[in-house]
Amino acid sequence: MKIVVIGGTGLIGRQLCKNRQALGHDAIAASLSTGVNVISGEGRQDALQSADVVVDVANSP
Repeated sequence: MKIVVIGGTGLIGRQLCKNRQALGHDAIAASLSTGVNVISGEGRQDALQSADVVVDVANSP
């Protein structure tokens, strides 16, 4: 299962990705450092392509 974690490089997101990967899922961290800007939407379409689940743990304004 492909899981996209918005805010996936932060404190909670990093742990969530790690835990899901340990269970055999394809957990993808989506954040500014991976080219996804949740405010402007830049990179979002590519990151969400064929995602089964999206989890938002971003701390955006």
